[in-house]
Amino acid sequence: MTLDEMYAEMDLYGFDDFETSQKLTLLNEAYFDIVTREPWPFLEKVVTVTVPSGESKVTNNAAVLVSAAQITDLNSVLSFIDTSQNIVLVPERTDMIEKNFRVDDYTGEPQYYYFIGEDLYLYPSSTGSTYRLFYTKTPVAVTNTSDTFMIPARHHSIIVYGALVKAFLVNDDPQAAVYQNLFESRYQQMRNDLWMQQYDRPERVHVLTDSYDWSY
Repeated sequence: MTLDEMYAEMDLYGFDDFETSQKLTLLNEAYFDIVTREPWPFLEKVVTVTVPSGESKVTNNAAVLVSAAQITDLNSVLSFIDTSQNIVLVPERTDMIEKNFRVDDYTGEPQYYYFIGEDLYLYPSSTGSTYRLFYTKTPVAVTNTSDTFMIPARHHSIIVYGALVKAFLVNDDPQAAVYQNLFESRYQQMRNDLWMQQYDRPERVHVLTDSYDWSY
């Protein structure tokens, strides 16, 4: 659905008196409510990048480029692999890096990654390796000149339902509860559709253990 189609659908529900800018605000709020709930498949992205020797900052770094562009849309890391050295980097908290590793002044190939704010870093600094970064993108607000929703088109109606909930709340209309139920029902349909992408083999249950739980 285009923005104009979404605006027209909101009009059908009696909100033709809302300004276009108001409808856009409500649609964007509903959109973010949806895309920030889960690490959806449509947010996934894989990039291969070479981090120059001596660099530790990976995102928003002019020295680290993917097809002549910086990595600026990273939200959450799914996997981070040093493909030059065949090392799967381990996620770690920033404070643990500071307290446990910098004291020993660890050197060599990077073994860990961590975040400061929203930016991704390596520890220790890169030695010039190539990395494959698998992550979820940060969604951005839709505008009248950039009306691309990351949600697959077949599920765009859920955005309208979410906006209608907010529109009814603006008018203090009790129908907001009705459309909230419609929104949640449609949301579940979208989950069932997007998270199950193959049916050709049984799902496996992987048992993961932590060494702290082992008995000696």
